[in-house]
Amino acid sequence: MGLVEAIYPALGTVDYKQPLTKLVFIGGSLLFFTAVFVVCALGSYGIKTYRNLRSREKVFWNLAVVRALYGVFCTVMGSWAIFWDEVAVQDVVHATTPTGFVTIYVTVGFFLFETLASTTSDLMFGKFNPLLNAHHLVSLLGHSLVAYYGCFHYLGVGGLILEMSTPFSALCWVLLKTGLAESMLWKINQMILVHTFHLRSVVECFLWYQTYKHWGKMWHETPFPLLSVFLGGLFMFSFVMTPYWCYKKTAQLFNPIDWNFSDSRKHGQTNGYAVNVTNGNVRSKKSM
Repeated sequence: MGLVEAIYPALGTVDYKQPLTKLVFIGGSLLFFTAVFVVCALGSYGIKTYRNLRSREKVFWNLAVVRALYGVFCTVMGSWAIFWDEVAVQDVVHATTPTGFVTIYVTVGFFLFETLASTTSDLMFGKFNPLLNAHHLVSLLGHSLVAYYGCFHYLGVGGLILEMSTPFSALCWVLLKTGLAESMLWKINQMILVHTFHLRSVVECFLWYQTYKHWGKMWHETPFPLLSVFLGGLFMFSFVMTPYWCYKKTAQLFNPIDWNFSDSRKHGQTNGYAVNVTNGNVRSKKSM
């Protein structure tokens, strides 16, 4: 029995290849993550740190909560695909499972939300993060192709375990904004975060090995658009994104600053914490 069938048996009887089914799951995922964003925005007004943030940082705060939730989902589903799924591993190209379909459709819905939210924020505030936007677009395109062709579940779902770093990255940023960068909680979270990027490299090596192991079947039977996006994305993650983010988070462990908002220290009073400048050094104080 698969994971989603164990949670809700009726999910094992759904015809996931029907266009209406795809629309319901993808649309439901998009609406769910949008609702989480809105609820977080409304609920966070009870937090002084949040009220002190600038508009773009409020958006980033809410996105961090949504990303953390999705990251937990991906870690669970990716772990299931790699360690426990006995069906999809039998045929890395054609084998499908209800758990795989649900995971792929939820993922497409999430990256639709993420792309729309990030692009809107970038246009409104005139700030762009090329690497993050590339990650979103590649992930959206890749998993949309998996959903469209109805195949490639083992690697498509298993690769989502790379999102294991997302919850810790989101917590890292929230703790920074609340002035807890000198706390033991922040240091522990940051060390775990750095280690998740080490583990990402291990997973990427595993994905490359699976690609090598099943290359003949993948080359002859995987739709070319899907195979090309998978290989291009895996190359980008393995040799650009993961090494760069690992370096940045390791540096941040010893120099806890907000890389996403490089002017935070200049505007400490409006960034969730107060700052004192003494002899050219900036020191943060925890918000009350």
